[in-house]
Amino acid sequence: MDDVTKIDLESMGKEVQQRQGEVEGKEDELYAQASPKGKFSDKSLNALVQAVNRLTPLFGIKDSYPSFDRGMVTELPSEFVRLLSMFKAAISDAVDQGILPEDAMIDLSVITDDNGIQALAGRIGMAAKSGGFKRFLNQKTTAVKESPSEDTSYEADMPMNSKAHAAEEMSEEGTNKLFQSRM
Repeated sequence: MDDVTKIDLESMGKEVQQRQGEVEGKEDELYAQASPKGKFSDKSLNALVQAVNRLTPLFGIKDSYPSFDRGMVTELPSEFVRLLSMFKAAISDAVDQGILPEDAMIDLSVITDDNGIQALAGRIGMAAKSGGFKRFLNQKTTAVKESPSEDTSYEADMPMNSKAHAAEEMSEEGTNKLFQSRM
């Protein structure tokens, strides 16, 4: 590879990173707008965190979400809302296919207090315990591995740090192909 090509790839890489940062910023704004608004105690939020942490491994997310210790919270952090949105999409698909009951549906817009947070924790906990839901997610993961061009996963709703981790594992050849495909 000649010096000009290396410089072009480096500048393209920097541009991609800058644009990704801009997109992440806009996503954060959207998730902040979608965040439930109200008064939420650490106790109810931590019950939700426990339920979320039971479900995240089913989505291939190894890191646990940290507990809340801020006292009263009036708005959920955007990265937490991102997780909840990913769960909402998967649970909605599972309900549509009859895998989960209708009352498993998640609607973040109606959550305004600790009772709403507790109900959400219950719905997420129910999904995490459902063998049918686990098989459903496993089928989605298998479909993506077998046909990566067909996006049947919930990766679009995955937190950016999970996507970034996957990108870190991409080979130099894969990175070059990615850059070339975007030109």
